[in-house]
Amino acid sequence: MEFSPADFFVDALTTRYGAATRPSPLAGSFSAHQFLDDSLDRILVDITLRNRIQTFADNSEKNTTPSSLELAGPREKIFWDTANTRVAIVTCGGLAPGLNNVVQSMVTMLHDRYQVRNIFGVPYGYYGFAHDPESKRFKFPWRRLDTRSVQNIDFEAGSFLGSARGHSNPPAIVDALVLRDVNILFTIGGDGTLAGANAITEEIARRNLPIAVIGIPKTIDNDILWVSKSFGFETAVGKAVEALRCAQAEARGAVNGIGLVKIMGRQSGALTANAAAAVNDIDFVLIPEIELKLEGENGFLSILARRVVEKGYATIAVAEGAGQKLFSDAGKETDASGNVKLKDIGRYLKEIVPAEFKRQNIETTLKYIDPSYMLRAQTTSAEDSVFCATLGQNAVHAAMAGKTGMMVGYCHEQFTNVPLKLVTRGRKEFDINSPLWLSVLGATGQPAHFTTPD
Repeated sequence: MEFSPADFFVDALTTRYGAATRPSPLAGSFSAHQFLDDSLDRILVDITLRNRIQTFADNSEKNTTPSSLELAGPREKIFWDTANTRVAIVTCGGLAPGLNNVVQSMVTMLHDRYQVRNIFGVPYGYYGFAHDPESKRFKFPWRRLDTRSVQNIDFEAGSFLGSARGHSNPPAIVDALVLRDVNILFTIGGDGTLAGANAITEEIARRNLPIAVIGIPKTIDNDILWVSKSFGFETAVGKAVEALRCAQAEARGAVNGIGLVKIMGRQSGALTANAAAAVNDIDFVLIPEIELKLEGENGFLSILARRVVEKGYATIAVAEGAGQKLFSDAGKETDASGNVKLKDIGRYLKEIVPAEFKRQNIETTLKYIDPSYMLRAQTTSAEDSVFCATLGQNAVHAAMAGKTGMMVGYCHEQFTNVPLKLVTRGRKEFDINSPLWLSVLGATGQPAHFTTPD
């Protein structure tokens, strides 16, 4: 994907409805230098020396600036009249550790610091916008939120607002926002949710309405563009490590034992690779970015058999999206969010591995663990809690400054404001040339690629 420097500039309601002129309510607790400037407080997209040298060489002829992302944080002037601002917050898609933390952080910042008194929680994702246009009655009642109503929800897993996949109908959702007189919509979700938020933004623009849309990225797969780390990821890695250690204990305690763990990751092996690197004694890590080939001397099954005979046991971590090319009917169905329904690689390996060992006359015992939903239905670790709090606060800062059609990202260990139209161009894959994957290969001793005979 190619991008121009102009692609990284965030849209704002101030370009159509007037400048942000109201003093920020935060001025009493922030010094002047802590407020950010949209044009100056930015971070380069590529911060390597190689790119800087090339950029300077190109700019000498083209007189262009390098691509950069706007830093997230408070602005000295805000756009909205907080006493009359109405906000809606919705959580969409599957669960992830930290959903309640983010909602709590946003509501607290809106209510206590910006003095916004009309905050509503939309139940069950985009489904919560469903209403009868004639009677103006909503299928599910919205919840009024304030600091007291969200107190201690960070101690609970899941989403206290409820969440759901699909049901993205931009015209109907905008109708609901107009009906409820909403000025700012916060959408918390993954790539499907953010694509929906982008479509909602476009529908709002078509109607020329002064409504801001701010996205907050949510995925334990860590597969959203312009987000180096998503909230809940660290917590999910910790729970995946627990499952791997259990599988390893089972494998070591049996004759030629095999422990097999399936870990979430539809199109990205980031979660699986990080968990395996943390354990540092996993024998095989199978991810979507590396094609899984089974047969032949250098195929997975033969290499696994040799490892078990040599070592006495083996532990396998497999991402849920790995090995999909092994299924002739893969990719033919989609879920409510439009995601391709994956074939169950974990159960497939659970059946085929013992069969192959039996064919080779090798005794084995395989224990299969699938902790998928346990990874996402967790309360957050301390570090994740801090990350969630900062993410939610920065989403509010952006909204109050009048920004719209953007997501709060995380790049080069900095929170950033990213246009939604950039986020929806694709999905981030795990980098198999990264130091982390090289570390995994070094620890496991598995080949960089499995091969089959021609």
